[in-house]
Formats: sequence, structure tokens, C-alpha cells
Amino acid sequence: MATKDLPETIWKKRDYYDFARKGSLNTRHPSFRLIQKYGGTAKRILDIGCGEGTRLALIKNKSAERIGVDVSQTAIALAKSKYPKIKFYKVGESLPFSNGEFDFVYSAFVLEHVRRPEKFLEEAVRVLANDGALLLVAPNFGSPNRISPNSTENRFVKLLSGIKKDLSLLFRAKVDSLGWQKVEPKTDSYTIDSDTTVEPYLLSLERFLKGKGLKIVKASSLWSQEERLSLFQSPFRILGTIGLAPFKFWGPHLVVVGKKHV
Repeated sequence: MATKDLPETIWKKRDYYDFARKGSLNTRHPSFRLIQKYGGTAKRILDIGCGEGTRLALIKNKSAERIGVDVSQTAIALAKSKYPKIKFYKVGESLPFSNGEFDFVYSAFVLEHVRRPEKFLEEAVRVLANDGALLLVAPNFGSPNRISPNSTENRFVKLLSGIKKDLSLLFRAKVDSLGWQKVEPKTDSYTIDSDTTVEPYLLSLERFLKGKGLKIVKASSLWSQEERLSLFQSPFRILGTIGLAPFKFWGPHLVVVGKKHV
């Protein structure tokens, strides 16, 4: 779901959604299996930031009511055209649904594009039913050892300050604010992740969701998905793959599943 503050020049282009569709068809990504797992038993499914709808359409549970929402009218028009049996709605920052309407809510590669991630997450939790599952997937740009394509931070400065922040986070079970770094999107032309507006981070996301009353049943930074391992990342991967904190939170993507209990 693109942030509404970005220029229409990006979000009105069909080729942007053609590119996004290729990501939705990546069945090898662990998030695909998780969407199928939780979507397979759900009665009502909500895809927040559905884009042109392919990811939602791939869920094999055809008996479930599937709903996709996005801030882009172009995305919604494409989704309705491609998948007329699924409900799609253009939305704003607040979701037009009652509390607890969905037993499975997910958002894949959207968090990095929103201006107010806390509000985004609060809405996702609000519409989630008791004992329902929330799945979130995004690049782990906010990790101390990573930066987004739009970042202007010095990598080593970020690494040192990030380690300091992590040491504080590790001793806090819950947090009220994500503290994610905001960046300016590049709007003259599109390359992968050039529309990033904020840098999500697994550790702070996990603590934030706990603060909203969710029980975390899965939290992974997917070190196994690191395709091009540089000398800079190698020692962190070794420490991360053996489960040592905070390095286990430093992989390339974040995947979080939380269950709601009230």
C-alpha cells in the first residue's frame, strides 16, 4: 500500500504494479508459505496494501471472504479488473472496518512505504479478531547493519548507534514507539525500493506488537534469504544464524506473526 503522500507519477504507472506482481508470484519466499498456512484456515482475510491483487488471489482457500485494500486507485482498478470475485477497496489511513472483523490480516512489503507506521499497525491490530493472526513482511532496512536505498546515513555510524539502541531494546519487553528512521523517496524514476519512506526493523516491531497485546508466535529476519553475502555481513550472519541476540534480528527481511488475545 503506497503512502498517499507520494506523487501520482509513481502510483499511477501500471508497470509499477507489473513489477510488484512478480514479487507476489515468488512462491519460494517463506512469507508465501505463511500466507497460505494462515489463509488456508481463515474465514475472513484482509490484505493491507494489496496492490494489483495477485498475492491475495493466490490464497488457496476459496471459501474464505477475501478483501484487499490499498491507497492507490490505480492498484484497486487493476485488482478489480483481474480478480472480479475478490473484494477490493481504496482506503485512507484508517480502515473502514469494525473492530475484530478478520481472523487473518497480513501485509507484505508495505511497511517500508508508509508515513506513519504506528498508525498503520494500530489499525491492523484493531480489525484483527480475538485469536486471529497478523502477518507482517518487509525489508529489514532499520537493522543496524543495513540501510535503505534512500538512506543518507553513514553505515558505520548507524552500526554503532544501532548496537546501542539494540542493547536498550533487548531489556524492554514492550515499546510504545517504533523509532524507525524516515527517508525521502526517489520519485523521478522507479528502481526497486526507491519508494521507501521509512526503515522497518524486526526487533522494535516485535516489541511494539507485544505492547499492543499480541503474542508473537514467529519473528525471523530470514538470514537464510541473504543472496549476496558481503564481507561486512558475514560475521553478523554467523552470529545471527546461531540465534545470538541482537544479531538474529539483523537479517535481510523481517517476518512477524502475532496472535491476538484479549
